[in-house]
Amino acid sequence: MKKLAVINSDPMDCNYGGVAPFLRNMHPYLSENFDVEYFTIPPTWTGRRIPGRIKMMYTLFKRRKEIKACDFALSHVPEGSYIVSFLGIPYCHILHGNFNPMSHSRYRIGKYFIWLFDIFQKRIEKTCSLMYTVGPVFGDVKKLMNPISHNVAEKPYSQRKGFIFAGRLELIKNIDRIIRIYSKLPEELRKENHMYIAGFGTQEEALKKLVADMGLSEYVEFLGSVPNKEIPEVDSSKKILLMASSHEGLPTAIAEALSVGVPVVSTDIGDIKLVIKNNENGFLLPLDFKDEEYIEAIQTILNDYDRFAKAAKESSSVFEAEKITNQVIDDINRVLAEHESKQAK
Repeated sequence: MKKLAVINSDPMDCNYGGVAPFLRNMHPYLSENFDVEYFTIPPTWTGRRIPGRIKMMYTLFKRRKEIKACDFALSHVPEGSYIVSFLGIPYCHILHGNFNPMSHSRYRIGKYFIWLFDIFQKRIEKTCSLMYTVGPVFGDVKKLMNPISHNVAEKPYSQRKGFIFAGRLELIKNIDRIIRIYSKLPEELRKENHMYIAGFGTQEEALKKLVADMGLSEYVEFLGSVPNKEIPEVDSSKKILLMASSHEGLPTAIAEALSVGVPVVSTDIGDIKLVIKNNENGFLLPLDFKDEEYIEAIQTILNDYDRFAKAAKESSSVFEAEKITNQVIDDINRVLAEHESKQAK
């Protein structure tokens, strides 16, 4: 059995962002076909106040001989792919989206390293054997939908209450805007449908202060760091997933919500338009949307909820983890065969 190195910043059980569940949902099928070894930042480093990308590069540099001993590497982080590019083994890079990750860094110093990641990307494009994107397709890069795998059943529509945001609590998610919009909903509607915010990040305290200052503490609940594998269950009891990001690829949060039949209201960014269709399984709004447009989208869904929820579930079939992972496995095996053929010559 070929040995596969899977490189990611966080372990599969991490609750920050969508990259960890992306690989966790692929794992059962990858492990059936390869001897899989994960290369991630050690959990013991979690509390250290060092930017994650620096920790990632240091970790991989120390373990470079272990990675080199593998037959193939699958990386979902640019710094990981950059280091692998010097090790002489074929590798696959999965882009988060079609933008420089440091342009949206949660660290203030991140903007000063945009140039560095441009260098990383250029080398990756020249040396990687296989490249996917979870964002808009460009060039010869293949599209990879977010793999979703769970056993959570849909909840009866009559038992669902409330709205939810799930994801990183960072500036690019514009959660403060969602809270302000929520405050403008009729009070009776807010009493019946509280707002739940699942996740953590640098904006957590600022968002909690905003909720308190606006007198919404009775209606808005911060769920904190919900384990990623529990998010579909949490989603399933809510009526709508609310998103308003200014930058995205195709968020795992949207795939998870649709998989349990929860409609979505989101900004039209990245590849979200591939799955969210206006007046079918939710609504997409332009980045410069007005609050009134967002409120109208929420109320339209609530007024015809059964139709929207049914369409949401039906549209989630594109996220079937087994089918998506098998596509990746076939591509990896093809690249390995080509690599072995070249070495034999």
